[in-house]
Amino acid sequence: MTKTSHILPLLAILTALAAASCKNAAGAATQEVPRPAATKVTTASAVLRDAPTWLLLTGQIKGAHETNLAANVSGRIVSTKVERGSTVKAGDVLATVDVRAASLSAAEAKAHAASALAQADIARIECGRAKSLVASGAISNAELDRVEAQCKTSELTVAAAQARSDLAAKNVGDGVIRAPFAGSISERFVDVGAFVHPDTKVVTMVDLSELRLELTVPETSIAYARPGAKVRFSVPGYRDRTFEGEVRYVAASVRQATRDVVAEAVVRDPDGVLRSGMFASVQLARDTAKSPSIPRSAVVARDGKDTVFVVVDKKVEQRIVQLGDDVGDGLVATLRGVADGERIVVAPAPELANNQPVE
Repeated sequence: MTKTSHILPLLAILTALAAASCKNAAGAATQEVPRPAATKVTTASAVLRDAPTWLLLTGQIKGAHETNLAANVSGRIVSTKVERGSTVKAGDVLATVDVRAASLSAAEAKAHAASALAQADIARIECGRAKSLVASGAISNAELDRVEAQCKTSELTVAAAQARSDLAAKNVGDGVIRAPFAGSISERFVDVGAFVHPDTKVVTMVDLSELRLELTVPETSIAYARPGAKVRFSVPGYRDRTFEGEVRYVAASVRQATRDVVAEAVVRDPDGVLRSGMFASVQLARDTAKSPSIPRSAVVARDGKDTVFVVVDKKVEQRIVQLGDDVGDGLVATLRGVADGERIVVAPAPELANNQPVE
C-alpha cells in the first residue's frame, strides 16, 4: 500500500468532522434568546378633569400690624424692658425715659394754670361789681365794656394755661413708652443712656396673630386679583411645605411706575413658622382648565421626581410628570407627561422597570 492511499482516508475523516462542526455552530447561531416573561399589571386610563390653573407671582410676608414705634418725648433712656423676639401685650412697658425736666415743666405749667384761674375769679367779681355800678350810674358804659373785656381775656388765659399744663403732663406720661398693640419685638434701636427725640425710633413691633401676603399682580392679569381668590405659596426656609391663603384686600388703583396692582392675602400659619419679611413664591388661582388626570396611587417618586408607568405597545414606559391639583375621586391632574386616554399602571410594583413587557 502506497503512502498516498493512507492520506486519502485521513482527509475524508477530517472533512466530515469539519462539516459536523459547522452544522452545530449554525444551529447554535439560529437558536433564539429567551425573552423575559410579561408582568401582569393593573391599569387605568388618564381622563380629562377640570383643574385650577395658577398665575406665578412673588410676594412678601407681613404682619397685620407693623410699626416703628417712636419715643414721642425728649430725654435719656433710663431702662429697656424688651429684647428682639420678646412677646408683649398692649400697654406693656417697652422703655422708660428720664423725664425729670419734663416733670419740672409740668409743675410750672400747673402753677401758671392755677394762677390764671385765680386771676379769672377776680375778673369775674370785678365784672359783677361793674354791672352794679353802671345800673346806679356810678360808672359809664365804656368802663363796663373795658371790665367785661378783661373778664373774657382772663377766661382765655385760663384755657391756654390749662392746655400748657396738660401738654406738660402728657410729656411726663410719654416718658414711659408702652406697646400700642399686642405683638412681638422684631428690632430694638435704643439702649440705656441713649438720648432720644420725639421722632427717634425705639422698637419695631409686628403683630403675627394675623399674617398677610403682599403680592403685586401685573395689569394684564388684574382680573384675577379679586377678593376671595385662592393663593398658595412657599418660602425658602420651608421648601417642602405649601402654605395657603385668600385674597382679601386689593388696591383701588394701578401703580403708574410699575403698571401693577398691590393685593394682600390673609394666610394661615397654624404652626407659627412664618416671619414678617419672608420672600414667597406665590401661585394665584386663575380659571379652571381640562387636564389629563390619573390615580394618585400611580405616581412613583424616583430620584426626587414624580414618575408614572405608561403602557405603550405591551411595554411600560416610565415618564417624569408634572403634577397639578387633586381633582377628587383619588385623581390628580397632570400638567405635563401624560396625554388623555393613555393607560397608566396603578400602584406599580417596586421591581417594575422601564421597557418591561406587561400583560
